Amino acid sequence: MLLLGRKTSLERVAAFLLEMDERLAHPAMMLLPMNRRDIADYLGITLETVSRAFSILRDEALLRFDGNIQRRIELLDRHALAEFDA
Repeated sequence: MLLLGRKTSLERVAAFLLEMDERLAHPAMMLLPMNRRDIADYLGITLETVSRAFSILRDEALLRFDGNIQRRIELLDRHALAEFDA
């Protein structure tokens, strides 16, 4: 948690996604255990910032959303996502 204070919001979201990926044993399609508001509260950032970070990661082709369900995501490039968390 101490390290989260030194990370940008994008790095925090990337770290969160990698942590969930690890906890869920690297599923092909991940169902996030919380909504964006809860993720924002957990990471100490705003809901809008979480949404913006997800959009950036999607635009960079690091993840994709499954249909209209914004909580179902596929991590397309875990290695590149880990570089945000470095």
